[in-house]
Amino acid sequence: MKKFELLIIGLIILNGFSCSVTKNQNKGNVIPENFDYQTEFKTIKSVIILPFEINGVSKNFLFDTGADYTIIQRDSIIGKTGNYDGASKRKMKLGNEIISSLKIGSIDFINTVALNGDMKGLKEQIPNFGGIIGLPIIKKANWLIDYPNKLVNISNKNLADTSFETIRIKREGGASYTYISINGIEYKVIIDFGSSSEFNLPANSKLAKQLLKQYSFSDNERDRYTLGGLQKIKEKLGIVPLIKLGNMDFENVNTTINVSSQARIGIGFFKDCEIYIDNINNCYKIKK
Repeated sequence: MKKFELLIIGLIILNGFSCSVTKNQNKGNVIPENFDYQTEFKTIKSVIILPFEINGVSKNFLFDTGADYTIIQRDSIIGKTGNYDGASKRKMKLGNEIISSLKIGSIDFINTVALNGDMKGLKEQIPNFGGIIGLPIIKKANWLIDYPNKLVNISNKNLADTSFETIRIKREGGASYTYISINGIEYKVIIDFGSSSEFNLPANSKLAKQLLKQYSFSDNERDRYTLGGLQKIKEKLGIVPLIKLGNMDFENVNTTINVSSQARIGIGFFKDCEIYIDNINNCYKIKK
């Protein structure tokens, strides 16, 4: 049984404030009104790390489409507290606040809603860690992510051309879901760029049980960070020969089966792609 080092995975599907998640995500604005900025990004365990200034202080933030809220790293909780669910069904007490400024390049996201807390285990993995960029920021711009070349373009303009394929998206509680096909059957999955996995399934799901019968999986034990800190998990590792997303084929997809809240495709699934998060037309577009 092989032990892996820390893996940053599937950080957040959160249940929060008394008003709706979507309402909180829509609070705040962006200045200037028109913007277009390109920058390089780094990765840790394949997860995207972006340089943001929070209220004028430069920090490194994890980019997470699976996060219903932005989370600010604070050694002590501030604001009204609540308990929030994570991707591995664990809970964590977090505060909430309004961030006056989260800025990348010349783009300033002002007065956006965020949670805060001490993300032990994760803050040690990312130098100068500021927190997690979640949907209250992501939904306010278009993001063209060239993952192979480690570039991201952030704009209020349309950045895609006809060479991109549009992916069917379903919004639930502010989060983005899509549909994959395995052996001709469709399955709903969350698009979770905070997960370094390619394809992850809850151990108790019907699909996980089917795949375990069809393909060869091995046992593994490792440390994982999710909401609530580090945890040691046991899981099954295998390869699914073909997964279809729209008209695109993804072959020999590394698949993990463990304790998790729902089926997800992580950033590893798109490692050979350009991904366009189109918040003008409320869709994702992909080019391999």
